[in-house]
Amino acid sequence: MVDMRLSEIRIDRGTVDGYRYVAIRLPRRMRTFASTILNGGLGETDSVLMVQVPLHYDHAAPVEHLRTMLRELRLPEDTACFMTAAELDKAFCAKGVEHNGSQAVALVSAGISNSIRAGEASREGSVPHRQVGTINIVAVTDRPLADCGLANAIMTITEAKAAALQDHQIPGTGTTSDAVLIACPLEGERCLWSGTGSDHGIALAMAVRSALGESIVNWKGANGNSVPFLRHLAIRGVTFDDMWAAVKEMDALDPAWDEARVRRMFEAKLEGLAKDINVNALLTAALVLEDKGRYGQLYGLDEAKFQEDPVHLLADELLGIALAEYIGGSKCVFEYTRYDKRKPGILATLGPFMDDIVASLIGATMSVIYSELLEGEGRLS
Repeated sequence: MVDMRLSEIRIDRGTVDGYRYVAIRLPRRMRTFASTILNGGLGETDSVLMVQVPLHYDHAAPVEHLRTMLRELRLPEDTACFMTAAELDKAFCAKGVEHNGSQAVALVSAGISNSIRAGEASREGSVPHRQVGTINIVAVTDRPLADCGLANAIMTITEAKAAALQDHQIPGTGTTSDAVLIACPLEGERCLWSGTGSDHGIALAMAVRSALGESIVNWKGANGNSVPFLRHLAIRGVTFDDMWAAVKEMDALDPAWDEARVRRMFEAKLEGLAKDINVNALLTAALVLEDKGRYGQLYGLDEAKFQEDPVHLLADELLGIALAEYIGGSKCVFEYTRYDKRKPGILATLGPFMDDIVASLIGATMSVIYSELLEGEGRLS
């Protein structure tokens, strides 16, 4: 084994051809196994490049574009190259770990907007406007690995990635565009395994889980794990724009009102509710139950039956009623039921618990706003 510490790895940041990048220079040439589009598969290198591209990046020749960047940065032709839409200045994290004499380093960038569980169909159709995110992982071990050991390391890294997502309540095992690279020394007796029971496998998993966890916290925002419900809704593709579009589709705004002002009131009310522990608790309960139901984990309801929103499933409505009652009483409950029956806009695309809790959130919030506006005009007296 060779000494492998984070302090030995050179990390450069900058801009090339208008794109932000992170260049990783390993202390020596190493064996690699990667899923990168440039210099992926089995290989050798001492350099890795992560490039931040726009959400709708559509270069006709992305591989050649990466080669051009390598030339401009004077990086070796065999540099393994990642692309991501994640904001590298915020999302890139690196961690070094030592476990029972084994050393490992993980260098990670995480964008998790399109998180998904392996084996489920893409939710792009059912939850629109999902931003494209990517989890890119570079993991370096001090243990020389045989080909099968490299493949085993990919399994360990992937399990650590899924664990980190679970640690931070992200609904998925990864995203739809993840990439990974494992690097190990060229010289020395090559180990045939790198599983979660081996010292070097444990070190790899610890480094990945730690670095990815920090990246997720940075991506979520300053509150880390304790993010308000608005962030959880955004992860699932429900934005301010979506909720406001549902309000407009109900056609309940008085034409005499300044629509821009009403929207500002709407967003301000939601931001205020996002600071309320009880509102967050009710929203969290609905989101957890939605995930449980979608994967057939609710007693008495298989996945297919859950998606039908059967009439004997009442817990979703009960949560909606509870939220509306808490926000503003009977008027809010009435407005929630109007939204729930009509299901305007994005509500029609959401699952059983999601559609009710979001309908309640929107309807109750608008009910409070209607009362304030009408009272201000003297129309409630």
